[in-house]
Amino acid sequence: MIKDMRIRAARSADMQAISQVFHSCGLPSGDIDTTGRFCSLAVLGENVIGCACGEMYGETAIIQAVAVLGEYRGHRVATHLVRAILMRARANGCTKATVLTPEHPTFFARFGFTLTALDDMPQEMQLSKEFLRRFGARTHYMCRRLD
Repeated sequence: MIKDMRIRAARSADMQAISQVFHSCGLPSGDIDTTGRFCSLAVLGENVIGCACGEMYGETAIIQAVAVLGEYRGHRVATHLVRAILMRARANGCTKATVLTPEHPTFFARFGFTLTALDDMPQEMQLSKEFLRRFGARTHYMCRRLD
């Protein structure tokens, strides 16, 4: 881990920084809204160097995006961000976590996520903006229990 890095919850004032991190990582940021989501930031000094965002659907948390600026990759920043999202999901009563990932199933497997058939995805998730945005891409649907 990078010395002096902090992980904290995002606030509405962080929207521009989150958007910049997503843009730098090639991820869309147009529909980010910290009010209805779990967003955690990795902060070094006053700079946001990474973020992870998730959303709740009933008792299920969906990790929607994890992004770390290129120069800070390989320092376990994403690991700390995902752990923060899972911890917040548990604290808010979620019993299950899911992720849709086109490229990094082995990263999420380290947290106990397993590949799951898309047919097993709850209907409300299939209607989520995240699913609709990624549908058609080579997407892996992964789940894990939080209890």
